[in-house]
Amino acid sequence: MQPETLEEINQVRQNCGYFFMDGWSILTASGKETFSFLQTQTTNDALQLEVGQGQASAITDRQARLIANFSLHRIAENEGWLLTEDWQTLHDHLESYHFREDVAFKKMEQTLLTLQGPKSPLLLEKIFSSLPEKPNSILRQEFEGKPFGLIKKSVTGEEGFVIAMPQELKEKFLEKLLNTNKDNPPIKIGEQAREVLRIEAGIPVFGKDMDGKNILPETGLEHSSVSYNKGCYIGQEVIARIKTYGAPNFALMGLAFEGPISPPMNGNIFLEDKKIGIVKSSIRSASLDKVIALAYLHKDHRSPDVEMEVSIDQRPFKIKTCLLPFYQASTRMEHSKRLLNEALQIYKEQEDLDKPIAILREAIDIYPKHAEAYEALGVFLSKQDKLDEAIALMKRLAEINPQEIMAHTNLSVYYMKQGRIEDAENEKAEATALQFEQAVEKNMAKKLKKKAEEQKKKEMEEKIEMFKKVLEIDPVDQVANFGLGSIYLETGRYEEGIGPLTTVVEKFKDYSAAYLLLGKTLEKLSENEKAIDVYKKGIAAASKKGDLMPLKDMQNRMNQLLHSSP
Repeated sequence: MQPETLEEINQVRQNCGYFFMDGWSILTASGKETFSFLQTQTTNDALQLEVGQGQASAITDRQARLIANFSLHRIAENEGWLLTEDWQTLHDHLESYHFREDVAFKKMEQTLLTLQGPKSPLLLEKIFSSLPEKPNSILRQEFEGKPFGLIKKSVTGEEGFVIAMPQELKEKFLEKLLNTNKDNPPIKIGEQAREVLRIEAGIPVFGKDMDGKNILPETGLEHSSVSYNKGCYIGQEVIARIKTYGAPNFALMGLAFEGPISPPMNGNIFLEDKKIGIVKSSIRSASLDKVIALAYLHKDHRSPDVEMEVSIDQRPFKIKTCLLPFYQASTRMEHSKRLLNEALQIYKEQEDLDKPIAILREAIDIYPKHAEAYEALGVFLSKQDKLDEAIALMKRLAEINPQEIMAHTNLSVYYMKQGRIEDAENEKAEATALQFEQAVEKNMAKKLKKKAEEQKKKEMEEKIEMFKKVLEIDPVDQVANFGLGSIYLETGRYEEGIGPLTTVVEKFKDYSAAYLLLGKTLEKLSENEKAIDVYKKGIAAASKKGDLMPLKDMQNRMNQLLHSSP
């Protein structure tokens, strides 16, 4: 991998980078019946969107084959923006079902720029008065007196924003963006780095990783783009049937390859004489230092962390199956903690204050509620005799979290250093009062918790008796056995839970949630090897059925057990 590509990737992971979204467009939909019309055409629940909200969505044909995927954003009461890489197909499909409804579609003539990375909101906050806060949310803002559209959207796996602007302000806005933080400006992200980030994040592209031959549940989009509670739309019956009765034969997963050779695009994967999949996008991963690929795999081979020797277009490869995404982005809190640790380590090694202080300011900017970062920064500032700034910092923390005892304790210390005895005593009294209040609240909470536990215990005993009566009639009843196992696990009666949960997994081999509970129960009994075996079987069952949540939970628990084994 080229050094500049690696630098661009690291910039997005740790700071922020930008690029113009050539090929992307916004299709506007406006009129009194905009969202009622879109409700009948799209896979997600368009009617639930409030102004300022957005969602991932798609349209399919009657066989649930994918026609287009996009994100829908409610910019006004009767206006939606559809952000897509293929506006013409989307436009033509919607118009083909548009008859008398009061809705009009039009392609926006705007330039789209995206800023991606954990520090992207810090830059944009210096340009705009406010930003959209939740994924796919949207906000109108102004720059140079012209309307801009801001959408919170990740196209790299990291936190990011898409900015829609008038074409004539493209250069002026970019200049403003680059000059906002001259010490550490965002850098332009090239196509190769974007592709690494995209594939590591497990984001498929229409026309490359999926097309009109794929049914939507094969692509993984149903986890973010489908509402199973809304009314009818084209393709709904097929999508709902697949969810109810199982999983598609082929579905998108990740593959990691041994060796430096990339697999061919659209190469057929054979295990001995049986075709088990087809390769899509591949790239060398910066995070894993391996060639990785998105691939459609048969349901019998979708268990994660399975190594296989296969042939792809008659060439041998050693592969390992992986859950998507390959790379999980850090949260703001995690980024802030990393910066805090970095600042403390620098101070420990060099006893330098300026650099740690600068890093701690970044930590607080990224996560303004990080109390430990405030405390460390306050201590460092006080060491430089910048007591006024340290006091202002603690006041800011107290405003953000009025219950933060440490803010008032430190204020007392800093006021005392300034000789402001009365202020110091007041802050000390405030800290003491908060400690007392929290102790009282903790005691009350403890009493309420005990009362709630007694009530819950009574209710659980009643449920146990009810389930036992059902099992007297039908000893292999799925619901009763699972319910008993769940209650026994929750109440610490682990030995009693083994029997009913074992019955479920033996009689209902695709019930992935039962494998998860049985594995947890075995862990509680320190039967780790048996738990690992149960998780392996459960992961295989969940992979076939497409039960993503229990699959990931079992995978994480199994990995923890394997890594903790001597």
